[in-house]
Amino acid sequence: MANDTLKRIGEFVCTDCLGFAPTSNATKPPHIANGLFRACLGEVCKTKDVHEWLICEGKKDAVSSERIIASYYEILERGQLERASNIKDFRFLLNEIFNQDNTTYPSYDFSVMTISSHWMVKKRVSAEAGIGDFIFEILSKKIGGECSPVIELLRNALSNDTDDMTKLVKPIIAFPSEKEKRDVFEVEYPEDSEIRWDYCKESIRHGFDQLSKNLVLIEESKNSLLVLRRMVNYAVFAALLYLIHGNSAVFGGNRVPIVIDAGSKVDSIKKASEQSFTAAKKSVEDYYVNAIYRVIDEEIPHDTEKACKKWIKEMVFTSADKEDTAKNAITSYFSSFCIEGDTPKYALAKALQIALYTFEYKSNSPSDFCRVLGVRSGIVGPKGNRAKIKRYLVNSFTLETITLSAISEDDLRNGIELKDLSAKLVHNYSILIGADSEKEYSILEEANIAQSTPGDLRGDLSLNAKQLANTYISLGLGKRYADGVTLIGWRL
Repeated sequence: MANDTLKRIGEFVCTDCLGFAPTSNATKPPHIANGLFRACLGEVCKTKDVHEWLICEGKKDAVSSERIIASYYEILERGQLERASNIKDFRFLLNEIFNQDNTTYPSYDFSVMTISSHWMVKKRVSAEAGIGDFIFEILSKKIGGECSPVIELLRNALSNDTDDMTKLVKPIIAFPSEKEKRDVFEVEYPEDSEIRWDYCKESIRHGFDQLSKNLVLIEESKNSLLVLRRMVNYAVFAALLYLIHGNSAVFGGNRVPIVIDAGSKVDSIKKASEQSFTAAKKSVEDYYVNAIYRVIDEEIPHDTEKACKKWIKEMVFTSADKEDTAKNAITSYFSSFCIEGDTPKYALAKALQIALYTFEYKSNSPSDFCRVLGVRSGIVGPKGNRAKIKRYLVNSFTLETITLSAISEDDLRNGIELKDLSAKLVHNYSILIGADSEKEYSILEEANIAQSTPGDLRGDLSLNAKQLANTYISLGLGKRYADGVTLIGWRL
């Protein structure tokens, strides 16, 4: 643990409570994939050679194509006679394929690539934020005496190195020999007694398990690349879901609704979706307050202002400037919250949460991490920094993934009415699509969102559901019958 008191508390919340570190905007799907795949495989590979090829000429510290030929002529068709221009073009192609998320940097230690097989899984990088390990722990939990079938599904997909993507780079990775490039170790499954469990993790695990079953049913499981993409997509969504619902699952806070805007450009839906995303970020702040309270409740013997002020006075910081600035800020916030009627310990927890966000998470706060995960999972938009106000705008692939995680195999074979799908999404994820407008409107009323939404929100929820039904139909996951009923399913 860090000596700095704020750092120590922040590390406790991330490591001992939440299970991952939502503090960097550098975290992207390939980072999460790298952590999850490494945990499932018990294997890492040395990908430094591929990294040399991916860093194209003109970039910092890039190796020239002439030097590439000199180093790797044994795996080139024309050997040392290969043209540098051909190598340069091939390196550009590799970069387009394996650096789609811009996660390959001049520094190898911080880089990961788009992963198509076990040959691309490398050692831990900081931007993983522990999310892959967090997901693996959920998959490792024995339910009915078994771990999740997702682990074996991922292993099988990663073991396939005959796909077109992997074949492009395997000669580079396996040079000069496969054994030199692989480090295999035993998979470390956590004990069930060590896994903290709650309803949100239960929902995530159920979603993973159901997704794996449905991928087999629709035969996506035969396509290893699609399996990897689908599971990483759901893993990023799952991390976002836990970040949003952690306060409800662990500390009994209100469950925050996720209002999906189907893109019909209805102001009331847009506003409700924006407010629900704002509420999600507020829920993360509440989680931090409650987790911090758990720390100080053990360290401060009495729930009095005197005891709390003594604790503040004894706080340790890494610099004198930070000590003066942070202590003054914490003292000020603490006094204000006490005046507003909070108990001293709870007032201090709120003050420390603000201080953490201000002094430790300057570049990206845990609340803002909702945007990072949301945009990169394909459920939050609009993309880009110009759109300051975000809402839930789901893309088609993520919509498919979430749907396949929520419905049973029988639902998928026989079809399920949109209203029944809505009930499953509300139950599993607190996702609102508008298909049961009365029920969903009451949820938004309870969350104080409906009251401040312009227009006829109740009626517009139904319009939103119709637009979403059209999206399902266009994806081949829905069919509208003559009586107006829309069924969601596979090959209806």
